[in-house]
Parts: sequence; structure tokens; C-alpha cells
Amino acid sequence: MEIDTSTPEAFKELYKRHRYKVFYGGRGGGKSWAFAQALVLMAADSRVLYPHHESPQPLRILCARELQNSISESVHRLLSDLIERLGMGHLFDVLHNSIRSKSGSEFLFEGLRHNPSRIKSLEGVNIVWIEEADRLSEHSWEILLPTIRTRDSEIWVSFNPHLKTDPTYQRWCLNPPDDAFVRKVGHRDNPWFTDELRAEMERARFQDEDAYLHIWEGECKTFSDGAIYGKQIKQAREQGRICRIPIQPSCEVHTAWDLGKNDHTAIWFWQRVGPEYRFIDYVENRLVDLDWYVRQLKDRDYLWGRHYLPHDVEHELLGMTNSRRRQLEEAGVKPIVVVPRISSVNEGIEMTRRMFASCWFDETKCDEGLEALSAYQYTWDEKAHTHRGTPVHNWASNGADAFRMFAQGHAQTGWAQLKHDDGLSDRRRAAVGSRWQSQVDWRV
Repeated sequence: MEIDTSTPEAFKELYKRHRYKVFYGGRGGGKSWAFAQALVLMAADSRVLYPHHESPQPLRILCARELQNSISESVHRLLSDLIERLGMGHLFDVLHNSIRSKSGSEFLFEGLRHNPSRIKSLEGVNIVWIEEADRLSEHSWEILLPTIRTRDSEIWVSFNPHLKTDPTYQRWCLNPPDDAFVRKVGHRDNPWFTDELRAEMERARFQDEDAYLHIWEGECKTFSDGAIYGKQIKQAREQGRICRIPIQPSCEVHTAWDLGKNDHTAIWFWQRVGPEYRFIDYVENRLVDLDWYVRQLKDRDYLWGRHYLPHDVEHELLGMTNSRRRQLEEAGVKPIVVVPRISSVNEGIEMTRRMFASCWFDETKCDEGLEALSAYQYTWDEKAHTHRGTPVHNWASNGADAFRMFAQGHAQTGWAQLKHDDGLSDRRRAAVGSRWQSQVDWRV
């Protein structure tokens, strides 16, 4: 029997052999329908994808997503509707939790986060389709990918991008494997894009350009949902305070640190020029000793000022004979200002927000730190459907906490304390003071 189907040009590669097929982009691009149609046709006759099969062979097709609490949250309904629309109902048995073709092929539906042992036990999967793949964690990818190892098996990925720093975007768009076909698709690639969708898209373009670019054009969001510093960074971009910043050789460079958990550490570098705080550099790493960070400072030919570190720099950790403060000072990182602990993180967040209006950022050297500030977000409460006042502790926390050390250090100690700093000579303090009064406007 011949089935009357047509495939948009953008999705023709779905019918060719690739280990990884990745399609991403905005709303209205037809990704889900194109994937579903291709898989239904292949389930009915495997020779659609595997022309070397002499006769149709049964395929195991896994339809997965990060979270799936019930079958209604899967693509089961999409597939069954498409089977009916194509007039192929006589070729399939649509069951409550699975779909089976008369040729022996079977669709399975699983959530990844809460079923790692179940996913690992799946064998003989020929094709896995990960829908809404932007929600997958790195842990889920690490579990899933080695599981799909049947000969000639394929991994299909479809998603609307969220953040550039998300594991899925990093893995498939920025660092794809050699045997991956990756394509961005959108409403222009969909010949069946309806007038109703077009009207909705145009309203979004008129109301909120940033939201339009993310939702309809498939651009990554600038900020996380519930972004703590989203308004401040957006304002900095609009005012041109994220740009190329030349280093002032005669100005001291100060640092603000976060000594995070699991050996994460982040450092911001800045100069005070008149009323401006110019952030000229950023460093972050994990699973390396303090010596690595000390070398980062020594490799930079800066006129060093003060180093702001959190209160736990005073602690002596297990296996250490000296506190981290003592280790840094012995390595030449001084004077160190220990930022006092405050009653709540949100108090420090408010201090940081107030400092933002005076902050400038080098767009290249501070890019990683700005990504952390943009992704730093409040915790989402699934039951209440709202953001709570507690920040999420993830990769973005270290850069954001280090920046907070800068703000808290200034709010609590003030620049007036510079004159009492025993780490500076009288002549050096005088030179620093005079330099702050006579800076050339570098933005002209």
C-alpha cells in the first residue's frame, strides 16, 4: 500500500542514515510532526530507513523525555493521531502504554530522570527519540547514550533551545560529535505554517522582541526563568556597559572569590576608575588545587590591590594543616579582606543589585562570568507554580557568589577603609588616591 505523505525539505535527512539527528529551533517549525511521521513510516516498514533490509524488520523505538509522570505527557497521542491522519490505522495496534505495528515494530515511552535502572535495562532499541531535549540533564545524557548501542541504531533529538549553557545545547549545538547531523529549523521551513500561528507570532514580535526571538526564532534565552540579576544585566547591555574594556596599567586590580563546594572556585577581577567598577577578567575552574588559582594571578601582569574572600577562607578543612587564607597569603595573595557572613543570601543579593549600575564588564574576558550571572536563578516550586526566594545551587552559583563577595565587601567595609589597610605603603596609598582623581575617559 502506498501512503500519501510529503516531507518538508528541511527534514529530508531524517530518512538518511546518521547516528545522531538533531533538529532544534523555534515554535511552528514542524519538528514534532516531522519526527513522528518519519518514525511511523519506519515502524510500518523498516526499509524506509534501512533499504538493505530484504523485507520489513521489527524496530524498537523509544520515545523519551526528561520527565514523564504519565503516558499523557509523552508523544503517544501525537503518534496515534498521526497514524489516524495518514490512514494507517489498519497497520498498527494503538495500546494504552505502547503502539505496535503489524510488522512487529514497537513504540516505548519512558521518562529518564526517575527511571535510570529501567533505561539501562532496555536492550535492542533501534531508534530513540528525545523530545523536548532541552530539559535533559547531563546525568540523563550520560545514562542514555551508552544504552543505545544496537548495530545501526540512531539517536534523534528535537528541542527548542533554552539557555546556551544547557547541557543539551552544549553537547549538540556547540560541540556536536562528528557523526551528527545538526540543523536549526523554524517557521520558514514549515510549508503548513498556519495563518493563526503567523498572527500569534506577529503579536509576540510587537509585544516583546526578546520573547519573540526565543520562542519563534529559536534563539537562546538571555536569562534563566526567575533570573536573579536578569533586569540588571539587561540594563547593562542596553546602556553599553558590556563592551571591550582596556586595562588601566596604573590602577590596582582587585579580586572577589567564591570558594565553592566540590572544589569549584570562581574569581572576578576589577579596577575602580572614578565612580566605575570595571570588571576586566574572570576565572573559574574545579577539581584543581589553590596553587592553580595562585598561578592565574601570577600569570597576569596586574598591579594588585585587595582580594575579597568569603568567611570560610578562615576554615581549616580536613587534611589541611593551614587554612586556605594562610595558604593564599603564603603564596603571595595579599592583602586579603575576609567578607563577613550576613544573615541571609537575599540580603547580599540586594547589595549586589544596588552595585550593578556602576559596573562595566569586558565582553570577552568576562563572558563566562556573565553567563553565570545570567543563569543564576530562584528555585521553582512545582506544586505552587512559583519561584521561591532561595537561589538554585548549580554551576552558576559560583560566579554569582563571587560577584556577591565583591558587593558585600564594599557594602560592609567601604572604600574609605583603604587608608587603613596595612598592606599598602603611605606612598602607594597616595598614588592610588591621585590616580582615582585623574582618569582619562576611555569610552570617547
